Amino acid sequence: MGEKIVNGFLLLLSLFYTICARGYSFGTPTAPETGFLPQLVGYIAVAVSAYLLIVSLMGKGDAKDVKLQCDYKRLGLLILSMVLYIVLFDILGYLVCTVLLLIAAMKIGKVKGWKIPLVVALLTAIFFYAVFKMFLAVPLPSGFLG
Repeated sequence: MGEKIVNGFLLLLSLFYTICARGYSFGTPTAPETGFLPQLVGYIAVAVSAYLLIVSLMGKGDAKDVKLQCDYKRLGLLILSMVLYIVLFDILGYLVCTVLLLIAAMKIGKVKGWKIPLVVALLTAIFFYAVFKMFLAVPLPSGFLG
């Protein structure tokens, strides 16, 4: 029953997203405008969620084999770290906040040691900084480094 509810909710959410995305100009495949990608993603999400809902309504879903086990303490820590990321983003800046969030997420996810989380966090933050700041010219907060 839960699978049907979740798939129905995802279909409604996808429809709402797609309707909102239609407010932007689509353009053409050769000259896309601001609404091109959001609408494309919306249409795909509607198709996938509709398929999943139909499959679950036909009783062919796989949710009966799924056992949900959740460590609520770790989930709470992950949510708290994301809230802190949002609160401190402008103060500490993109690079510092993102590195700290990624390290926290990996340690909450029980990644062993500090070397791998630190290297992965640094490389990921620097990569996305380069993409958004340098290539796409999106202003990112520099915080106290700025």
